[in-house]
Amino acid sequence: MTPPSTRTPVTVLLTEHAAQTFAEQLAASGIATRLARLQNNGQVMIDGQQLPSDEVAPEVAWLTAEALYDGVVAPFFALVHRAASVRWVHSPAAGVDLPFHRGLGERGVRLTTSHVNAIPIAEYVLGMVLAHYQQLERWQEAQRDHAWRHHEFREVFGTTWLVVGLGAIGTEVATRARACGARVIGVRRQPTGDEPVDEMLPPTRLLEAVPAADVVVLAAPATPATKHLVDEHFLAALRPGSLLVNVARGALVDEAALLRALDRGVPEAAILDVFATEPLPPASPFWSHPRVVVTPHSSSGGSGRHARAAELFVENLGRYVRGEPLLHEVNPGDVPRRAGAGS
Repeated sequence: MTPPSTRTPVTVLLTEHAAQTFAEQLAASGIATRLARLQNNGQVMIDGQQLPSDEVAPEVAWLTAEALYDGVVAPFFALVHRAASVRWVHSPAAGVDLPFHRGLGERGVRLTTSHVNAIPIAEYVLGMVLAHYQQLERWQEAQRDHAWRHHEFREVFGTTWLVVGLGAIGTEVATRARACGARVIGVRRQPTGDEPVDEMLPPTRLLEAVPAADVVVLAAPATPATKHLVDEHFLAALRPGSLLVNVARGALVDEAALLRALDRGVPEAAILDVFATEPLPPASPFWSHPRVVVTPHSSSGGSGRHARAAELFVENLGRYVRGEPLLHEVNPGDVPRRAGAGS
């Protein structure tokens, strides 16, 4: 593809919310853009005129995180998949397993992902582990009772953490755990040698490390190789008092096996931000299990991620118009195919 000229405005599809929030930042970049502002009703505003979505021909589609929660995501997905003009899609997610991603590679559409959520996810992990160790609910109960009750709690200092997946998220988790005095074992397919861990293992040696772990953090991508990584054998190897924290994808865990293990008492608790089926069905036993903390895939919800995401997109937009390599571009072979494609 011949890179577009910096003097020719690039038509960028984005939500109205994103346009209102980041239009000045885009303008300040000096990159000529024409904003196709997707409204909540599915219509698109360009240069003050409202057009039906089927008359819009964006070249670049920038999906921002708020669209995943405010109902705009469905028309955004539909427009991108319908518009033959789209050449590059920038996703707010780190992974490529959203339904939105399917089929982009087959169409020759470039895809970049965002690695701006590692900070809030790592803070979530540390906060949840601290809350469990310090038994925060006991202080809350005492306050409700107006009772001056003392209790001792477990320290993170001196514990061993097993972080499965040392990408951006796992790296931030490991950094914070070590800052609290924990020993960290990392598991990664292709180590770089500069990971902030005390010991690095390949995936083939994962089960060797499980019995030593006080805290197991899942931060690996969902792939065929990681499906049900946490299975009966993994769970049976956990030590008493251990915690399992999943901020990756629900597919990494055999949920039926986890429930049986929790009923047996090991792990001591599971802190789960992701599930095989989302939203988690109301009838799921995870909601009421006494050893489970359920959060609605929200560990990435730090307020600072929006500004970081905009900075990344603007940087990549400049690279795009100059014909330079894009940051965090996904290999087309790693993007899921459409259902039935190639059959």
